[in-house]
Amino acid sequence: MQKGDTIRTPRFLTVEISTVLGRAEAWEQGFREPTHYCDDPAFDVYGKHTGTNRMIFAAVAKN
Repeated sequence: MQKGDTIRTPRFLTVEISTVLGRAEAWEQGFREPTHYCDDPAFDVYGKHTGTNRMIFAAVAKN
């Protein structure tokens, strides 16, 4: 998975990946909102609130 990919998640439907991070980096940068994405064995997808009704999403390595 890479920046710019568009994927479908159970919780937020279609989202665009804004960054790819490790788990610790994602947590530090505020990507904590689960999307319940489970279609990739190597990545989870988490969201981060950036304002009212606005979020960005990160692919987070599972290892």
